[in-house]
Amino acid sequence: MDFVVIYVLGAIIATIIIAMSVVFLIKALKRAKAINMDKAVITETIKNSAIFSIVPSIPIVIGIGVMMQYVGLAIPWIRLTVIGALQYEIAALFAAGAAEVGASTSVIASAVVVMTLSIISGPLFNAIFYKKYQTKLYDIQTNNAKKMDAITGALLGGMLSGIISSILVGGAFTIGNPTFDKSGVGTYGEITLITLAASVVITGICGAIMIFGKQKWMESYALPISIVGALGIAFAFVPVFA
Repeated sequence: MDFVVIYVLGAIIATIIIAMSVVFLIKALKRAKAINMDKAVITETIKNSAIFSIVPSIPIVIGIGVMMQYVGLAIPWIRLTVIGALQYEIAALFAAGAAEVGASTSVIASAVVVMTLSIISGPLFNAIFYKKYQTKLYDIQTNNAKKMDAITGALLGGMLSGIISSILVGGAFTIGNPTFDKSGVGTYGEITLITLAASVVITGICGAIMIFGKQKWMESYALPISIVGALGIAFAFVPVFA
């Protein structure tokens, strides 16, 4: 019965999200007609938006698949339908101790609470402080663009350093000594490092296409392409080491 309630809640939430999208689409169409926008432009915009929404959605589907083995289908479906990102959700699972197949109900509940409370901070911040924050960022960008680039670069560099160092250390210490969870699924250091290297190379190629090939559209596709490509390479090497 509990599972039925969760699935019903998921269906209600998904329906609300779809309804919101339809409402905004209708309002946008009315506004476009009010300003006499060319129908060809409207049709092309809708078509391009639909096409360019497909590939960036791949990480969401992947995220649901990754999280399903830990907390089932309904919870990832609800979480990634509303607001959130794969990396935050997986981090929350690890933080709550749920990154183990067959975790107890209390541990799964803790993971859900961590994900929910953590993600609320974003909307609350935007509702209370975003206007002042945006004004300050605009002032910095206008008066000192180099300082703004240094700040954002430092933040991104710090995040990447922490993530990459964790993966490198975890992979290096499990080379030739894989670890297994209760279900018998093993983590191999060799595959971890190969996957990391593959994602870096693929992302670099996407960046080169975007910068040197002047293909701005690649910016939205680099993440899903690198994820899918790295996963494909990882699966190809599993029979070698497993």
